[in-house]
Amino acid sequence: MFDEARDSLEKAARRMKKYVDHDRRPLEFQVGDRVLLKLTPQIWKKISSKTRQRGLIPKYDGPFEVIKRVAQVAYMLKLLERLKLHSTFHVSFLKPYHEDLDAERVQTKRAPPLVMKQFDREIEKILDHRTMGHNRKNRQTDFLVQWKGILETEASWERDVTLWQFKKEVQAYWHSKSTRAST
Repeated sequence: MFDEARDSLEKAARRMKKYVDHDRRPLEFQVGDRVLLKLTPQIWKKISSKTRQRGLIPKYDGPFEVIKRVAQVAYMLKLLERLKLHSTFHVSFLKPYHEDLDAERVQTKRAPPLVMKQFDREIEKILDHRTMGHNRKNRQTDFLVQWKGILETEASWERDVTLWQFKKEVQAYWHSKSTRAST
């Protein structure tokens, strides 16, 4: 009975290994190959400048050149000095780098994003404001702006930071609000 249980366990282990290994392939790199390095949270903490949000972290960095094969599944990479990391990595952290040889694909065909340097309209008056966010760090103020030559029913909400050109109008709005509240 003991032998029968052991045989069943070995058979189950072989079956599981067969299904797990189905999608795996042994990766081998040669000296001089270029690879991408998988950025784990531990690696990212060491190299990040703390300016990026966690969701904006790239999954891989590189390409880096393979300098030496240290073991059957470990390789030494030529890293940049800014990456203060140990240069030996397990093959599971590496991915082959395939350079894009199509020169046209490298250049973007998308138009550059428009940066609003100035409004082409003038403010008739600021009708209202709304403040969103619970604390000072997250607080933002929007103003309901009626533009010259546009009906009051078509007024638009504009963020306070986009109205940097209209400081006088914003100050006049706040002044009118404070005098109304005090009377």
